[in-house]
Parts: sequence; structure tokens; C-alpha cells
Amino acid sequence: MAHASEKWRPDFEQAMGEAFGDFVSPPVPFEDASPHECCEVVWSVVGRGVTPRVLDALTDAQIVALSQEFGEYFGSQAPSVEQIKAAIAQTLGRWPVGSLDE
Repeated sequence: MAHASEKWRPDFEQAMGEAFGDFVSPPVPFEDASPHECCEVVWSVVGRGVTPRVLDALTDAQIVALSQEFGEYFGSQAPSVEQIKAAIAQTLGRWPVGSLDE
């Protein structure tokens, strides 16, 4: 169930999309990796209800799946698991776990 007020969601998703766009390029073409497109990839693997807590709790298998999905979505080689982990860390640096808890 969504929080009663999710006014934070656009800012969080922008930050998440920017972080992933920065870290998956290359091999994902930088000009294609807009914040929104990167969010689409994350949502397809993790779900629309992604939060810092959800990102922090991703399993190794989910991180691998996220890497592979970036490659498939953008028609490029998949970014490395280390690139995905760096994008997650960057996102969590801007939106720490617990920052959205009510």
C-alpha cells in the first residue's frame, strides 16, 4: 500500500533515474539513458513501489536481473553488476534508507 502522501516520489525517482543514467553508461548509450527511461528499467524489475529501503534490500539475483534488463531495454551490452551497485549506492547517498518512512 502506498504512503498516504507520496509528494516525495517525483524527487526520489528523478534522483534514482539520474544515478542509474550516470552509472550504466557505458555500455548503455548516455544520450538514451534519461532519468525516466532508467526508472522504467528499475520499475520493470523491482516494481513501481521502489523506495530506498527496497533498493537497499535487493538480492544479488535482483541486481543481476537489473543489469541484464538495462542491456535488453537499451539494446546494448549489460552494465556490470558493479555499475548497478554504484547506482544504488549513489541513490541511497541522496535518499538514505529510512528517509521516506512515515
